[in-house]
Amino acid sequence: MKNNIIQDTNSPEDYVKLGFIHLENKDYDEALKCFQKMTELEPDNPKTFINLGHIYEKIDMLDTAKKCYEKALKIKDDNIEAIINIGHIFKLQGDYHNAVDQYRKAIGIAPQAVEPHFCLATLYDKHDMYDEAAEEYENIISINPKHTKAIHYLGRIHFQYGDYGEALKSFQNVLKLEPENTDAWNDLGSVYEITNNVIQAISTYRKALVVNPSHEETNFNLANAYFSLYLSNPNIVKIEDIIKRLNFVLSRNPHNEKVQRLLNKIKGS
Repeated sequence: MKNNIIQDTNSPEDYVKLGFIHLENKDYDEALKCFQKMTELEPDNPKTFINLGHIYEKIDMLDTAKKCYEKALKIKDDNIEAIINIGHIFKLQGDYHNAVDQYRKAIGIAPQAVEPHFCLATLYDKHDMYDEAAEEYENIISINPKHTKAIHYLGRIHFQYGDYGEALKSFQNVLKLEPENTDAWNDLGSVYEITNNVIQAISTYRKALVVNPSHEETNFNLANAYFSLYLSNPNIVKIEDIIKRLNFVLSRNPHNEKVQRLLNKIKGS
């Protein structure tokens, strides 16, 4: 069926649609054929080369992907999608300096575009450049006050810096926008726990597990919070329940070292 479509059409729209179907099915060879055909049908369309570059990225032909994005820029030198994608290639190749330059170039062309700010923020965040990351997250929030990831990640930076009041506000704001965001519930619980509000932390972790009962980090945090209560008053919590929860996490991820350390600590208490 797919070969008939290829043979019976010269419609760019059909090749694009079929290419994305193959991409979704991870049939990258067939996707390549479709988007390579597009370079014949629409050689002056930058999106043609952006789509082709995306396929090459998927099959780890990063240099070839980069050349495709560069061809898109030769057609339209202010195409921020191509610029951002070149930034991604540099990032994947470990060339963070040039990745930053590309993201900043995209921001210079389109200051109100969220994506290059977010790419830059997460790159800074990954490399522990928290001040720079926070500035970019704040830029995103000024453009889109409902950008939950920017709000959430900014909250984590506040937490990292020990600014727990601001972290609390950030996580609460995320939950107003996304009440079923398990990670935000978990991070909110961590704020309560580190500020010695263990009961509120436990309640918050339990809310996270209502949304996602198998969330690994939350199950660990809840067990840890219960153990803190147990140490202060063994009559409040059953140690067997804590161990059961930790074993549940290990059953899903036997290599979780934090869980194993807590289990060893419990056994030695």
